[in-house]
Amino acid sequence: MGSRNQELTKLTRCWSTLAQSASFSHSIRSTMMLSCSDDWKFSFASSIYFIGAFFGVWMFGSLSDMLGRRITCMISLGMCIGQAWIIPFFNNITVYLACRFFDGAAFGGFFLIAFVLEVEYAPPKYRNRVGSAFHFITSVGMATVAIWGVIFKPWKAYAIALAIPPTIMLPVCYFLLPESARYYLGKGDDQSALTMLQKVADVNGKTIPAGCQLYEEVDEKTGVRDLLKRLSNGLLIRCALINMFGWFMTSLVYYMLWFSAKSLAGDIYVNAAILGIAEIPGRAVAFVLMDKIGRKFTFMGSIGVGCVCMFVSIHDNPVSRKVMYCIGKAVSAALWAVIYLYSSEMYPTKIRNLGSGIGSAAARVAALIAPFIGDWLEVSPIVPYILVGVLAIVCSGIFMFVPETSGKDLPQTLEDFELLFEDKKDKGEDEQL
Repeated sequence: MGSRNQELTKLTRCWSTLAQSASFSHSIRSTMMLSCSDDWKFSFASSIYFIGAFFGVWMFGSLSDMLGRRITCMISLGMCIGQAWIIPFFNNITVYLACRFFDGAAFGGFFLIAFVLEVEYAPPKYRNRVGSAFHFITSVGMATVAIWGVIFKPWKAYAIALAIPPTIMLPVCYFLLPESARYYLGKGDDQSALTMLQKVADVNGKTIPAGCQLYEEVDEKTGVRDLLKRLSNGLLIRCALINMFGWFMTSLVYYMLWFSAKSLAGDIYVNAAILGIAEIPGRAVAFVLMDKIGRKFTFMGSIGVGCVCMFVSIHDNPVSRKVMYCIGKAVSAALWAVIYLYSSEMYPTKIRNLGSGIGSAAARVAALIAPFIGDWLEVSPIVPYILVGVLAIVCSGIFMFVPETSGKDLPQTLEDFELLFEDKKDKGEDEQL
């Protein structure tokens, strides 16, 4: 009897999916002639994107520490544009899945490196503002993508519309995107670092004081070998592992809510737009709290509230579920804002991108399994929420063992990193330059 009920549930879901696809002209399902037995490919299309992101953050993170932030951003953006223009013109699921992989790799690398580049130019008192502005734009983009889905109903027109913005951005980045002065310092190229800082001063109408002293650099190699050498440092090991778990839980909570949103009542594009807009107040709250109570306690409190939202969303009332989903999305967006900034402030310059990339890779592992958890919720709507909720509580607790970075200088060396564990705050960077 149980197996018969499961078959009826699958059949009902299949007919519901086909009916939903029929309401859209020229959907991926209809264009590629996919049947109900191909449902797993849609979940796999989401997972393979995050598999690509997993490798992308490692590859591009390491490349950016070796070749520079600017050139690596250009490479990843070009890769993103290439696959974006391939997808609309090939009615083949294999090509589509391959493009999703490369899209994930390109975007995962570009997003992380662009954020780190931005943060490396910001002094401590402006770092939160700069990072929050970056994530605000991301939330607006999420909502815009959903709105474009309403405007461009045929999926090929939708895919072309999504390919145009990054294509426009490529020449803009080429001419306007600067290299990181900190990257030059890490390479021992003080003259190039001073040149970049002079450009910053010129744009801001300032002058660099005569005899300005930069950080004294130690001649060290950069990359995976450099990171492995540093693993003998117990503090770095502890922070790296806790940081990875924080990235993992942030991603799991965020994408679990995102992919399970398909079970919400109403139009899928409207729901997606609402959930995208719901992120904005969450990022605003995180922006305020990170300066008031610090990065660490903002993260711990946000993941605790997200845990409560998941437990409450088990309730079968459609209105309360949608409200809890919106609150949960706001909280999970706040988690992203904190973990990105927190990681970029924690690691030394030599391994900042690589260290953040390791955490981001852990997030992609969580995102990889999230689509299937969304499918699991349709069979068992309670167990997944309880499991993730318990993990969220554990994650909140272990963040007590990492240092606070609010108001402190970015660590340039391993010794600077160890100073983060001291209670005394350093003076602002803007006083040093």
